Amino acid sequence: MQAVVRWLVAVATSVLAFFVVAVPWALLSDGGKDPWEVIGPVAGVVAAGVLAAVGWWASQAGTAPTVAYPRRVRQAARGQGNITQTGGDQGGTPAARRRVRPESIRQKARGGGDIDQVGGNRA
Repeated sequence: MQAVVRWLVAVATSVLAFFVVAVPWALLSDGGKDPWEVIGPVAGVVAAGVLAAVGWWASQAGTAPTVAYPRRVRQAARGQGNITQTGGDQGGTPAARRRVRPESIRQKARGGGDIDQVGGNRA
């Protein structure tokens, strides 16, 4: 619901910007057809710029908030143990945006043990 309201505000602000530019200009200029050939496109460019700026704000409605707590990963390898980490999506499809839950991971590789960790989507 909040995203819909934000987009309605964005569109209304863009229309308002068009009229804020066009109406005073039309009232102050002499009559005739020529002024609207200039006023319309100029007011349209201003309205498009306002829609781009306010549209960016509207598109931020569904994003997850930044996480205030750190995600911690502790790893240790001893002896012949190895740690391999790969970040990013490895052939997975992106999951829906959701809030990341706090996590604390501790991994240990001893002797000949290996740790292979792939980061990215946890869907």
